[in-house]
Amino acid sequence: MKRPGLCYTLMADSEGLPGGVHQLRLTKNRRQNSRLFSWNQKITGLAIIIFTLAVLIAVIFYGFFQVDPSIDRAEVGKTEPSEPLVIVWEYAAIEAEPSTISQMPSLQVVSPTWFHIIDETGTIDSQFDKDYLIWARERGYDVWALVTNSFDPDITAAILSNEEIRHSIVDDLINLALKYELEGLNIDFENFHSDYRDLFTKFVSELAERCREEHIIVSVDVTMISNSTYWSAGYDRAALAEAADYIILMAYDEHWVSSPVAGSVASLPWVERGLERVLNEVPPEKLILGVPFYTRLWQIDKSGDEPLVLNSWAYSMHRAEEIIEENEANLHWDGDALQYVATYTKNGLDYVMWLEDTTSTSYRLELVSRYELAGMAAWRRGLEKEEIWLLIDDWLTTTR
Repeated sequence: MKRPGLCYTLMADSEGLPGGVHQLRLTKNRRQNSRLFSWNQKITGLAIIIFTLAVLIAVIFYGFFQVDPSIDRAEVGKTEPSEPLVIVWEYAAIEAEPSTISQMPSLQVVSPTWFHIIDETGTIDSQFDKDYLIWARERGYDVWALVTNSFDPDITAAILSNEEIRHSIVDDLINLALKYELEGLNIDFENFHSDYRDLFTKFVSELAERCREEHIIVSVDVTMISNSTYWSAGYDRAALAEAADYIILMAYDEHWVSSPVAGSVASLPWVERGLERVLNEVPPEKLILGVPFYTRLWQIDKSGDEPLVLNSWAYSMHRAEEIIEENEANLHWDGDALQYVATYTKNGLDYVMWLEDTTSTSYRLELVSRYELAGMAAWRRGLEKEEIWLLIDDWLTTTR
């Protein structure tokens, strides 16, 4: 029905529809299209914002978990080390200037003391040194960062007893290893009560399982077998060997800094006896022999009925040689320790030092060969003389 006062003109369009009806539909469609266009603008803008945020998060994530490409091991034509392995620890507390480090032929792995669990919540203090990592990459060395419990029994008890904290530490260590593209982690937990023996094994097992997924080597440092509740009994060496890739036997400190009796840091018979005991629990292909690059100078008062040790100091091989020259010390061969010994008297006190040198090192290398061990690890770089590396290089030539 027509409404009065309005004039309708109906014209057929090409599709057979009346023109007025076509205009009404066109107007309606335009309104719908306008609304759709407005919604499309909003959706497009939101998508752009989401995409931008995603890119920003990805950049931040990559920057946190990836190392600078300047230390990419692939760029230096890196090859996997072959056994017997030659490892040296780097003491990060003494900041090294990589450019001053001399050549170390035969060295394959460096283990810088970078990561330390410092409290009962599992906080990891990192002493990571980017310059050192770049230097190691340029030299073609694998890097097994050392992880300690700060040698604190209370911290160790707390973190091992709490499953959540243990898992958090494992996650943090994995992230650090991936971030810095480390080939391995060296676990150095010392001075903890034997009550936590099984929990320590569990921690290593949990870490090793995750590390295998990421192709990260796990090695665990252990002491010689003894009755010490804190310094030996906490290691289930057999179980640790099953979980980890390598066990490193710290075959030194036979006579330690506060020892009541003066003696060698690691006399050869003592090392061999201890090695044989550990081999009853750890297969030789998983065992690495730890060797000392340092010696200890003892100050002894012999004025009483019994010799009294007053003090001792640890010295590098080079410094030991200087002390011998400065004091015109006498040298003699100790057939029991299989080491040279330096002695001198000063201000009424006696001084004695069992020397670490090419002779003692060659005996230790012979043990690695004879017992078919996985390699050797030395504490620490910077305490040795350059000829030690030449000796090791010659040994490898005849061993491999």
